[in-house]
Amino acid sequence: MMPPFVCEVVRVHDGDGPLWCRTGEKIRVAGIQAPDFTSAEPCHRPAARRAAYTCDDVAAERARLIVSRLTLNRRLTCQPVGTSYKRIVARCTLPDGRSLSCAAIAAGAAVRWDRYWRQYHMGECR
Repeated sequence: MMPPFVCEVVRVHDGDGPLWCRTGEKIRVAGIQAPDFTSAEPCHRPAARRAAYTCDDVAAERARLIVSRLTLNRRLTCQPVGTSYKRIVARCTLPDGRSLSCAAIAAGAAVRWDRYWRQYHMGECR
């Protein structure tokens, strides 16, 4: 397992990433699924595979703004748990100690993606 690292977030694409770190890493937030922008990735996935998956520009922008407010110009502590599309999949902790994944869910930016939540041993949200 890779060691934890600090990411000062300088850009947010959408509610589940990528988040761009000042040092160049791109993070996919572990265990969650947020709406995608339709122009970035058309919805061709069967609903049965990803029931929570949506492509909706309004919802995607809302999720991006929520996660931006949580992370932009802040230092997150991130534990890598895998890779996806040249991004680091990571469990990240906000400066106040909360899980970024749980905070995004609580704020309505994303939903728990059970398959990956279990795979990445995300634990319970408080």
